[in-house]
Amino acid sequence: MASENHGLPPEDHIDHWNGATNIYMIVIVVSIWLVVYLKKNKRWMVKFLKMRKNQETEEAKKERLDNDVKQVRLRQQLESYYNTRKWEQSYSQDHMVNME
Repeated sequence: MASENHGLPPEDHIDHWNGATNIYMIVIVVSIWLVVYLKKNKRWMVKFLKMRKNQETEEAKKERLDNDVKQVRLRQQLESYYNTRKWEQSYSQDHMVNME
């Protein structure tokens, strides 16, 4: 019996057990109250969560738009570089043919 009480006298062990039981009961009561409150005020919670989600999607949309714009600009730069190189090659070949 002394090993079950962790070396405490029975009176102290019972006091500790009662204190822990009271804490567990408080946690259970608060949890039940929270569930009932959320069921009654579901609209508020859903509205709050959707608002938060919409803010995140707005930020994600902005980031996606920025990435798209960067990709378009890079593609335009590459096309411009390709056209310039193509023109330079054709120009140099035309002059080589004319010099012969």
